[in-house]
Amino acid sequence: MPPPNGFYTRQVLAAGIPVRSSARVSQVALDAAREMIEGMLGARPDLAAELVRQDYTVSVIAQDEALLDLPENADWTKPARDDPRLTRCEKLHYDERIGRLTDRQYWDARARGIGGQRTAVAEEDVLGLRSSRYYGETILVHEFAHNILFAIQDVDPALYAEVEMAYANALADDLFLNEYATTTVQEYWAEGTQTWFDSNRLIVVDGRQILNHDDLEAYDPRLYAALAKAYGSNHALRSDPFHLSEARVPPGPIPENTAEVC
Repeated sequence: MPPPNGFYTRQVLAAGIPVRSSARVSQVALDAAREMIEGMLGARPDLAAELVRQDYTVSVIAQDEALLDLPENADWTKPARDDPRLTRCEKLHYDERIGRLTDRQYWDARARGIGGQRTAVAEEDVLGLRSSRYYGETILVHEFAHNILFAIQDVDPALYAEVEMAYANALADDLFLNEYATTTVQEYWAEGTQTWFDSNRLIVVDGRQILNHDDLEAYDPRLYAALAKAYGSNHALRSDPFHLSEARVPPGPIPENTAEVC
């Protein structure tokens, strides 16, 4: 399939979903992204078909590119104070962390990956390079998990309701207390997906460690059961650079809690 415009010069298909980049991104990175996406969709071809139907794409930015360099992102603005996606710490320190920044400054500092119809991830993350801002976890898995939940919402409403119930239960029982997973149901699902595939950084809540999928099953069985309906029995993604990696555990003493302190 030819690239969609002048910026994108490379493209592969992952279960029918275009994975594309400029010439600055290596073919190795595109192929690695394709293999991880195909692995995530392997148990649910209906979800893959829905994402293709809705024209989802995945862009890989080079190490010297940023999210706003992508032509579809050129008009992005920073989130408003009442944006529900803001974390508790971003809400508390909005003026300092967001308000004083330009749109470009915010996005350059905020993220090198985002989910949705025009998903974008970074080459250094896909390849697990030391230069990755997220070294120790695979953000592609996180961002594409958002897309899978969007597809579930459309084609499997019973499973989506199960995810919502699991999230409500987690909030009620203080599971993942103050962790990024509690921000929205989408982040709850995406963080859980990373741990399901054994490629998330260590999470510690009041001394309880959640690192591998077995830990997740014991800690939040409702989320685990919902994830199983999307991913089957697969806990390893081909080309995932941080699958069962020692880099998922930060050096030094294990803290009592890994949640950000505001």
